[in-house]
Amino acid sequence: MVRPLAPGDTVRQGRYQVVEQVTLPRNQRGQGTAWLANDTQALNRLVILREIGPSTGEGAPRESEIRALAQRLAELGRYPGLPHLIDMFSDRGNYYIVLQHIEGKSLAQLVEQQGGALPERLIADYGRQLCEILTVFSSQQPAFVHGAITPETVMVSPDGQQVTLIHLPLFPPVQPPEVKGKTIAGYVPPEQVNGSIDERSDLYGVTATLYHGLTGYDPQQHMAYFYPPARRLNPQVTPRMEAILVRGLRMSASQRYARPADMLRDIQSLLGTYPKRMSLPSARSEIIRRPVERDSSSRTTMVLFALVTIVVFALLFGGILFATSRSPVATGPNLGATATANVMQTVVAMQAQQANQAAKVEMLLETQSFGRQGPAISDGRFIFDTYPGRLDSALKSDAAKAILRSDMDTAASKLAQALSVDPIDGEAQIYNQNLQIIQNGLPYVTIVLGLNFDAHPGALAAERATLEATALAQYEVNEFALLPHNLQLRILIAGTPSTAAGVETAAQFIADRVIKADNIDHIIGVVGWPAGMQTLRARDIIAGARVPIVSPTASDVNLAGNPYFFRVNPPYNAQGDALGTVAVQQLHARSIMVLQAPSDPTSLGLANAFITRVQTLHGTILPSRDSFVEMATSVIGYQALVHDAVLAKADLIFLPGTDVDAVRLAHAVGNAARDEPKNAVLANLKILGGTGLASHLLLGQGNTPDALIAREFPQDMQRLHFISFADPSEWRFAGVVPDSWPTFFTGWAGLFQNNKAPGAVNAPPPDQNAIMTYDALWVIARAASYLPDAGSMSGQAIRDILASMGTGKYPAYQGVSGRIAFDALGNPTDKAIVLLAVQPNPKVRGSNIINTVTIIGTFRS
Repeated sequence: MVRPLAPGDTVRQGRYQVVEQVTLPRNQRGQGTAWLANDTQALNRLVILREIGPSTGEGAPRESEIRALAQRLAELGRYPGLPHLIDMFSDRGNYYIVLQHIEGKSLAQLVEQQGGALPERLIADYGRQLCEILTVFSSQQPAFVHGAITPETVMVSPDGQQVTLIHLPLFPPVQPPEVKGKTIAGYVPPEQVNGSIDERSDLYGVTATLYHGLTGYDPQQHMAYFYPPARRLNPQVTPRMEAILVRGLRMSASQRYARPADMLRDIQSLLGTYPKRMSLPSARSEIIRRPVERDSSSRTTMVLFALVTIVVFALLFGGILFATSRSPVATGPNLGATATANVMQTVVAMQAQQANQAAKVEMLLETQSFGRQGPAISDGRFIFDTYPGRLDSALKSDAAKAILRSDMDTAASKLAQALSVDPIDGEAQIYNQNLQIIQNGLPYVTIVLGLNFDAHPGALAAERATLEATALAQYEVNEFALLPHNLQLRILIAGTPSTAAGVETAAQFIADRVIKADNIDHIIGVVGWPAGMQTLRARDIIAGARVPIVSPTASDVNLAGNPYFFRVNPPYNAQGDALGTVAVQQLHARSIMVLQAPSDPTSLGLANAFITRVQTLHGTILPSRDSFVEMATSVIGYQALVHDAVLAKADLIFLPGTDVDAVRLAHAVGNAARDEPKNAVLANLKILGGTGLASHLLLGQGNTPDALIAREFPQDMQRLHFISFADPSEWRFAGVVPDSWPTFFTGWAGLFQNNKAPGAVNAPPPDQNAIMTYDALWVIARAASYLPDAGSMSGQAIRDILASMGTGKYPAYQGVSGRIAFDALGNPTDKAIVLLAVQPNPKVRGSNIINTVTIIGTFRS
């Protein structure tokens, strides 16, 4: 009769007394239970009692199977770092296996006790021991897989020197049905979630465990498979250790270490770089190192064999050449082929030499331009964001100088320090990732980000959000192994001053790198620029190099029509249509005053499109055309316009301006309403605007005078309605459960809002600039993922896929901002736009929030 155990019970004729149940890893929950017990025949030492299952009845394992299992565990227990087998028996209708209880603390407990990261040398040695254990596993027939290696299953001896892997599975581990196929944050690789498990799964678990020990970062508390650069979390991590972690944690199993011996070799090499310290030899160290010495000997033999082979081959080849040169009859028929090959080699060499020379010329021109505070193209050798609020400018500058003199180790160290000082610096994040690609000798393709840099607070916030989104997209593309054939994504920043001439020069630099320098950077696309006039200046120059340009936010209708131009945002005629519909059908406006900024073509175009749509819907546009100057008209200046609106009995003012204009106009309306509290027109007057209004300035964020107005007069801001290309609230509004939201949101929080140190500065929530830039980068990367091989990767090939995305054989791309499919003009078809409103914050009295009112267009496929 089967009787389950309980604390206090005894088995094996009173020898083992049960203390408490031990929690097993999730993938072993079908393998019986585990108990901590006292062995009364061994001075009450503690043991682990594994209760396997009934010893009799239908489906019960045969005793021979249990003995074979015990024999295998006994064999494994002979190796260092694995628990010994003590006993095997049946009692109370169950089989039991007794294993050694490991003294010490788990690695998770040590990290918690330390309050963060442990020393790298110590973690590297733990990694060596774990890889040696996995080498033992792989030598078994069949290979043994643990399947649940985490900081909880790695025990560290009381002296802190030896690690032991506990909770060995009794049978091959499997994922429970309730989690199979689901994304699980933690130490399990993607393929294991889907039921595929082998020794590479254990290597992933070891690497994730080492990462936790080095950084204190627990992947179970963050987005699945998301690991920020270790050196950002712990600047003391060396580049070589980070390279091991990066390789071991790749999403694709084919890009990770294939065998424990491969990872072990890298860790041993790393350990050899640390300063030597005195230590006494131990029997254990000799036992462990013997296989390694055999590997070293084997490698030496292989190297000698290879050298001998090369020498023999050279002698043979030289003899053949000598013989053929003395025999004109024998060589006569091949002279033409040889000459042709030689000519081709010469041509290829000359082309490469010309490309390298052209690249040097381009670099010199860009360096001179940057020195004149003009545009430049940077992979890290120039820095652009040195404006107030950046804490790492000096360190970035040091890294740039190191790159210019090809001192990549110093550059990597300086960038790591920069990110430690200012972890939300998107520019530094990008350069750090670029440097890792070069240092590790990885193949790559490049996307250029076109961005102008302006010190105005509003513009600077948008620029920094754009850089942060770019860094996140680059990280995810590389971490999720999106590109074929192990290609990495490298980002170049085309930094420009906010002048049309500067954008043209930067565009010409990009085109020259592709055409004159034989595309030495492997450029496949350009993302940029934010504004329509800037992008219009760059479009044809870049298209001339047959490279597609994808704009994240440029709205000018005149941009469309070039076959190499695409945008992920709707143009302003589509925006005007949406706003007109909102005004008449959503806000039920009967009499609308339209403001215009005569000096801004985009503002005029948006206003005209809005007027056309309102009139089509039989709405009333007031005949007066009051004008304003973007970001210059003051609150007092707007009061005159408000006076005109009251006289005309308008119930809506349309403002095709910026967030600064919105704050000032809303405050002007509020002032007028406070002066005339009984005026019904002022009491109900609303303001509707375009995407230029969509910023957190309306909530009072920032330290400008306009931010102060928004904070001190939140009731004035509640008159504002406006559209945005994207907003984080859309996904919740669309009824999508958070687990199904794009990885962008957890990635943003992990990279830029994860600093818990006292007084730390985190990035604000992502705005439309961040989301649209992220989508523009990802849509190019998605197009690249469809190409069959690295050889077919070109700007032209990317352009052809983009042109048929959503209409041809390539599906529409589901971006964070909505579904993206392109029409014949490169515009997104029926792209989603979100209507937002400033509303009272129900949780914080006297403050506001921005809420989604509705989504216009196709948000999800």
